[in-house]
Amino acid sequence: MSGHPGVLVAEQPHYLPWVDFYEQVARAGTLVVLDDVQWLRRGWQRRTRVALPLGVPTPPPTEPGFQWMSIPLEDPHRDTRIRDLSVDTRQPWARKHLQTLVTLYGGRPFFRAQVLPRLEPFYDAAARESGPGSLLRVLLSSMALFYEPLGLTPNLVCASTLERRGEDKTQRLVEYCLQTGAHTYYSGTGSTLYLKPERFRAVDVRLLWQRFRHPDYAQGREGRFVTGLSVVDVLANVPLETVRTWLQPSPWGPFAGNGPQPLQRADADVGPDAGLSKRTK
Repeated sequence: MSGHPGVLVAEQPHYLPWVDFYEQVARAGTLVVLDDVQWLRRGWQRRTRVALPLGVPTPPPTEPGFQWMSIPLEDPHRDTRIRDLSVDTRQPWARKHLQTLVTLYGGRPFFRAQVLPRLEPFYDAAARESGPGSLLRVLLSSMALFYEPLGLTPNLVCASTLERRGEDKTQRLVEYCLQTGAHTYYSGTGSTLYLKPERFRAVDVRLLWQRFRHPDYAQGREGRFVTGLSVVDVLANVPLETVRTWLQPSPWGPFAGNGPQPLQRADADVGPDAGLSKRTK
């Protein structure tokens, strides 16, 4: 499943991302990894959400229905950029994380066939590292674990390899589009708080907002459906072929018709209500 040429997505690197990330990749011709931004202690870069321990019932909506798995860092500082962060290899985090996932998902219908064969070599390689390990390398490797099974072939570009122009977030994203030849920027909904659409319009770059919603699926526990979990949770519970259909690009906004159509250019921005559907993470 190749993305649309000329469509750019820019995301910070994440540890075992959620399905929404892969939907962005499925639509994009180019994925710019924002490796030159400051890390967030409570952000998503080095941690991911997985199911609660077995036997623990899903709590009500007022309480989190997940637990975090976090990669330990070596002497991080708040102003450190992601590309400069080091994994604390003195801690046996890789083996612990693999064991946690096996314990949580080993009994789910598709974990051992679809997920475990890709997790094992990834964690084995991480466990063999000595000395300061690159967090960026670990994150990129975790993101790529399921590209091939999901039929994705992203053209990946690290932001640190592009010329950094502009002081605010919007202008930097506009510049990434110009430098990579993108005519469309496909943005997650979180950026609605700061993106300035007129900046894209001024250089004839179309701005589209992600509004993807993947269907609920059986998670193997009673209670409410828990959203925002790692792709590991999805692929442990749902057949791979089904997940691939979730990611299949569909017509966008005013170009939607009776069947799949190629991405088209537009003179105006397409806003949040232009036919994309997404849950809030």
